Amino acid sequence: MVKITFVKIGNITLTTLIDIMLDERASRTDIESTVISSSTKMKLSAAERIFPLIDQVETDLMVMISPNANDKGPQSVIDRYKEKYPLIVVSDTADKEVRAKWKEDGVGYIIAPFDPMIGAKRDYLDTTEMCLFNGYIITAFSACGVFAYITELLDGVIDQLKAGEKPTLPTRNMSGIGVVTKASFANEYSRPKALAALNILKDAGDVNVNGCFVEKDREKALIKVAGAHEMVRQAAILADEVRELEKASNHLIRTPHSKEGKLLHKMHFFDEAHEK
Repeated sequence: MVKITFVKIGNITLTTLIDIMLDERASRTDIESTVISSSTKMKLSAAERIFPLIDQVETDLMVMISPNANDKGPQSVIDRYKEKYPLIVVSDTADKEVRAKWKEDGVGYIIAPFDPMIGAKRDYLDTTEMCLFNGYIITAFSACGVFAYITELLDGVIDQLKAGEKPTLPTRNMSGIGVVTKASFANEYSRPKALAALNILKDAGDVNVNGCFVEKDREKALIKVAGAHEMVRQAAILADEVRELEKASNHLIRTPHSKEGKLLHKMHFFDEAHEK
């Protein structure tokens, strides 16, 4: 039994489902997961507030998810636990120097640059818009292979821990082309559509950063963040087209987990899931 602690500091879309996608039917007997979160806050004080909770949990593997994981709050989690547990950072951004430092410290990382910053302007973003934004990205990540890619990376570490080995932690700065070429698509037209969706998401993040932090004109800033959210919606529409292409030919590849944690495989709708 591998005990995994997911520490969530602040929120990106990956935060929402990263623990659940490892045990999609709550049937795995080889892992036990605990989620500890500071919710939307990611300042140093928010991280320090949850340290006592983290320290109470028995842990074999720590996965920390945060926007801008080099910020003081998430970095304090890394500094506090990097020598105590195998630790993997999941984030939307980390420059080359930061990644090199994590690697030197023995910290793994998975960077998803197409998990875009939200358009966090008070006169634009409300609860409904926030939920729609994340829902569109969840659709894109699901249909374009991002969740499957990360699941496979984490399952690889879990398998090493189950075997009693010191795990080799992933050090991946993900790219759209890397994700879609690895994804299990049966229809080759799915790959360019999926790549387009992921590149739109990445560009939407840049537009939102500009609208939130660079643009000083109020009306232009609102137009920019609203435009970025429209980009995210279009990415979800493209991703839905990818899913429908795969379904239409009855070659939609599914990879459920077995109770023992193995990734199974099936292609046709009435096939039984089996070891690949």
